[in-house]
Amino acid sequence: MIQKETQLNVCDTSSVWVVNTFHIYRGFRHRIGRLGDYIKVSIRSTKPECTIKRGKKKKAIIVRHAFGRLKRDGSFSKFSSNVCVLLKKRTAPLGREIKGPIFYGVKKKKFVASFPGRV
Repeated sequence: MIQKETQLNVCDTSSVWVVNTFHIYRGFRHRIGRLGDYIKVSIRSTKPECTIKRGKKKKAIIVRHAFGRLKRDGSFSKFSSNVCVLLKKRTAPLGREIKGPIFYGVKKKKFVASFPGRV
């Protein structure tokens, strides 16, 4: 579960390491973001050669979070960290490829499978 002021790691190749959440696009009175939700983030930490400066605002989609999720078949999945993918447009990622696993429901629901690279 992602709230405001939550720090997330970035799992694409955009040369950004850490971002900070400051808005969740979920609707009125929804304060918690879950897998597949769009969020507004500010850049906190980047590689030295990155063209995106610290403090810049971007949209992102949550692809992994540390809070567990119960699947329909009864199994329980949980990741070790909170991770997002930065977006250029609604469906286009900022980096060329996405690193690491992505929850299947996010791929199916939010067309992350259409992202280029290793998904």
